[in-house]
Amino acid sequence: MAVAKLLLAFLFLHSFCEGSNQPPRFLNYFFSTYLLIYEDTPIGSSVAQLKADDPEGEPLIYGVSGQEAMKYFVVTKETGVVWLRQQLDRETKSEMQVEFYVSDNQEVVKDTVNIQIGDVNDNAPNFHGQPYTVNIPEDTPVGRSIFMVNASDPDQGTGGSVLFSFQPPSAFFAIDGARGTVTVTRALDYETTTAYQLTVNATDQDKMRPLSRLAGLAITITDIQDMDPIFTNLPYSTNIEEDVPLGYEVRKITAIDQDLGRPRGIGYTIITGNTNSVFALDYISGSLTVNGQLDRENPLYSAGFSLTVRATELNDDRSPSRATVVTTFTILLIDKNDNAPKFNSSEYRVRITELAQVGFALPLFIQAEDKDEGVNSMFQVFLTGNNSEYFTISPTAVQGRADIRMRVAMPLDFEQIRSFSFSLYANESISDHVGFARVFIELINENDNRPIFSRPLYNISLPENTPPGTSLLRILATDGDAGTFGIVRYYFTDEPDQFSIDEETGWVVLQASLDYELMRRFTLTVLAKDGGGEETTGRVRVNVLDVNDNAPLFQKEAYVGSLRENEQTVQSVARIRATDEDSPPNNVLTYTIISVSAFPDYFRIIMVEGYAVISVIRPLDYEMVPKGMIYLTVMAKDGGNPALNSTVPVTVEVIDENDNPPEFSKQSYIIKIPENIIAGATVLLVNATDLDASREFGQASLIYSLEGSSQFRLNSRSGEITTTALLDRELKSEYILIVRAVDGGVGPQQKTGIATVNITILDINDNAPMWRDEPYNANVVEMSPINTDVISVLAVDPDNGENGTVIYSINPENPFYTINSSTGKIRTSGVTLDRESTNPRDTVLMRTIVVSAVDRGTPPLRASASTTVFVNLLDLNDNDPTFLNLPSVAEVPEGLPIGSSFFRIQVEDPDEDKNGLITLALQMGMPRLDFYLNISTGVLTSSAVLDREQIGQYQLRIIAYDSGRFPRTSTSTLTVIVLDVNDETPTFNPRVYNVSLKESVPRDHTVARLSCFDNDAGLNAELSYFITGQRSHDFRPLLNCLCSCVKKRTKTQRFSCFGKH
Repeated sequence: MAVAKLLLAFLFLHSFCEGSNQPPRFLNYFFSTYLLIYEDTPIGSSVAQLKADDPEGEPLIYGVSGQEAMKYFVVTKETGVVWLRQQLDRETKSEMQVEFYVSDNQEVVKDTVNIQIGDVNDNAPNFHGQPYTVNIPEDTPVGRSIFMVNASDPDQGTGGSVLFSFQPPSAFFAIDGARGTVTVTRALDYETTTAYQLTVNATDQDKMRPLSRLAGLAITITDIQDMDPIFTNLPYSTNIEEDVPLGYEVRKITAIDQDLGRPRGIGYTIITGNTNSVFALDYISGSLTVNGQLDRENPLYSAGFSLTVRATELNDDRSPSRATVVTTFTILLIDKNDNAPKFNSSEYRVRITELAQVGFALPLFIQAEDKDEGVNSMFQVFLTGNNSEYFTISPTAVQGRADIRMRVAMPLDFEQIRSFSFSLYANESISDHVGFARVFIELINENDNRPIFSRPLYNISLPENTPPGTSLLRILATDGDAGTFGIVRYYFTDEPDQFSIDEETGWVVLQASLDYELMRRFTLTVLAKDGGGEETTGRVRVNVLDVNDNAPLFQKEAYVGSLRENEQTVQSVARIRATDEDSPPNNVLTYTIISVSAFPDYFRIIMVEGYAVISVIRPLDYEMVPKGMIYLTVMAKDGGNPALNSTVPVTVEVIDENDNPPEFSKQSYIIKIPENIIAGATVLLVNATDLDASREFGQASLIYSLEGSSQFRLNSRSGEITTTALLDRELKSEYILIVRAVDGGVGPQQKTGIATVNITILDINDNAPMWRDEPYNANVVEMSPINTDVISVLAVDPDNGENGTVIYSINPENPFYTINSSTGKIRTSGVTLDRESTNPRDTVLMRTIVVSAVDRGTPPLRASASTTVFVNLLDLNDNDPTFLNLPSVAEVPEGLPIGSSFFRIQVEDPDEDKNGLITLALQMGMPRLDFYLNISTGVLTSSAVLDREQIGQYQLRIIAYDSGRFPRTSTSTLTVIVLDVNDETPTFNPRVYNVSLKESVPRDHTVARLSCFDNDAGLNAELSYFITGQRSHDFRPLLNCLCSCVKKRTKTQRFSCFGKH
């Protein structure tokens, strides 16, 4: 800028010396402010047009100077149109100083324009410091921050504001959208997941075209010692042979550290169960070996060993840690066959009676045992010797130890064998493993034979007319004993009256007459007793044979039955039974009807459960039966030869029935009556008939009744139906009545006729519409498009048809809403709903809708009052922030102290809540270095000492944006003019002028043109000149610091020329 000013001063001096041509001057505003060009402006676009004015009206030529400027811009020299020739990029260069010039072919005037490059959202956020990796321990607490992702977007405003998120979201980590801080949200477990690969999405907040970029975040989980060890290859229970040598490895105990990151070594120890320390466990390897002599037959070892082993994680110095695990397992000893079976005695003796029964256990305590186990302890026990088959032993197969029971296997007889002697052996599969003992048994003589009958049952049959004194049969019993023990005598145990027995011969004789009907069978018990007192009983069965000597006998002398007329099914009228005391086939009876007084084909007789049942197989009509009585005779005949019979009379009474019900003239009566019919009016006359002829059951006996509603009454004799009260169709529009007609029958015999009466109530328009669900409140978003649903109102009219059809209308009319006249649905009309409208009438109409309702009846009825819908207009972020005092100009004196407030920006947004919450910002650029803007209060303060001579004017671009979901922004300009303070001293350039003159130069000859400038402005920059120094009176300053001679000089003179403001 200083060079440009010197150049202008030179041109000015030159033009002053050469002539009076006035240079052109630029007219464009941006030379004093700035020129804004957005970075996405296409190449070849016109970005500005230079305009200048020449006092002489000379043709002007425009251009741009400077290598960088000419790289980006080209100027049409005749028109001054500035064209973009290379793409701009605000992120590379946000502003540039471009020098344009204009020439009138005599003088060239240059001026510089501050070109601000306007931002567009053309850059996606960039991540910094990639790749992103982080190692965290698995016990990192939930909520702890573990990493911060850093990304920036060189764009400005919302396009440069970056929000972070995970794609897809993570169940274990969360990222702060604004700061990029990654925190733990769920407990981690190295043993479940050792690493997470997350994708971070950085998105700018441009509302039109947001851009985003992805980056990977690798989170590695490091293991910590937080888990106890576990045993592997469980269970460890095993079996070993009892004769294994010392040092034999029983099992390998193995445990591992569940902390997989850096697992620790394991130490093993036996806690309990190591009886006599017969096992050793290596502390490091976990090898379990035999450390002592094992013998399964040792009572301490026979049940095996239950060892409890502890595995302990070892620290780096091999010392035990607190992480342990315990397991218990069993070691059983496998038996070796090293013992022979043995008896508890070498000899057994016993005396038993010869009467010992088969299965009798001899009183001997015999025990055999093999101390081995399993198959090694199995052996066989058997008897050998003469007559050993008379006895048996159990068990014969033994495992381990058993009590041997010896039992009688065959009947013993002292007379045949008086004593037994045999050997008892216990043999194993190994030939030298044998146990041996001797057994001696002596028998005691007994009286052991009883009389035995020749037959177990003596059976005889004889007719009931056999004469007394007849010998019937002989009983015979024998006894194996000799002498008096073999003599048998016979007796009846109960001494029957009809029979006797000879005690020596055993003949049975009939003593009295028999009667089959009194006793059909005799069972006699015969006692045979020998001389030793032993007794045996036998049985004699005497069967008495029947002779047909009894006629059938009826249980009653006469039978009476009854049935009702018209019974459709087979009806039982009487059950007859006769008995015959004879036996089959003499007592088998057959029944027949031998006479019937009327309708003989209508009756039959059949046997049912021993009774002769008389049934009527066809319906009878009471009116066709004489006096209602029918007389039958029934005969019963037995099966004897010759046959015997008896007869019995049966009387059947036919009972009259009320068999005709009343019947209405119609099954259903359908009528219609108006709802305003008067009370007591006749509605209908019903009539029923009864085909029964009697007065008791016929037409004269009918009584009418009504069911279904108390609004109607029925005359019980005439059948006239009348109303009892006023009707209202809206309460009930239809009545279904049931009318009944009953005859004179009693109880179940009473007959009933039923008909229905369907009464439809015809509507009249007697009800006005009534509003439901009041009050009505609706929420509507402002600026909603046409036909947006607001709410549905409902008015109901209980009338029917047109009388109950409701028509809706908005009254008074509301330009913002429409209503469906049939459904009551209210929608927006398309007229803009502006919540922030200042028109008081529109404000009321937008928020209240008055709706009327009327029915279609004749005459139509209107609702007693209109209903009001109260609309709550929901705010839409549809208003940009508005600057109240911008654009404006603020004047600030240079040298103002840092932090001084000099302007307060006022802005408002009629939206509500966050949509109307405004934040201010200074646009990025050099001016931000000198000023600070409080984003909330709008107060501007200086952040640097202002120097007008450096920058005399600032163009501050102020951005206001609200806090809506999609923020709206406004931009305006504040021009800050720095007022001059006289703080600059006039300066000559150069400071020393050397001029050579001829001594003959005339008076008023111009000696030199001096250049002096003062950076201040206005009066502070107006200069006056004076000359000091030796012989300064020989020269005088002229306007514009021209020096001229006053006198001729003949030698060199020095003087000083001062400029003073």
